[in-house]
Amino acid sequence: IGVSPIAATAMTGFSLAADSSNTFSTSTQIKGKAYAADYAPPTPSKMTTAISDMETAYTDAAGRISDESNRNIKSGLISGMTFTAGVYKWDSDVMFSADIYIKGS
Repeated sequence: IGVSPIAATAMTGFSLAADSSNTFSTSTQIKGKAYAADYAPPTPSKMTTAISDMETAYTDAAGRISDESNRNIKSGLISGMTFTAGVYKWDSDVMFSADIYIKGS
């Protein structure tokens, strides 16, 4: 999980513990690491790159046409589903209360 351009204090409710390098934090509530723009270098530049990559991916995905078989799957209730490569679109909210899985490259 990561936040930028805001500080780590914006991630509330996670009981973050900073690593000795101060480039990331951990928490028993997060599987993996937490990052913020105010952590030690190289974290800020990596956050900027990640946001740029996310914006590029969103723009690319938004311009793709979905296969009708991948539209409105399970009326947006997708708990427990495994998604393979493709474009998925819903005309409603998408909700999940259990894990979802992404498979493929």
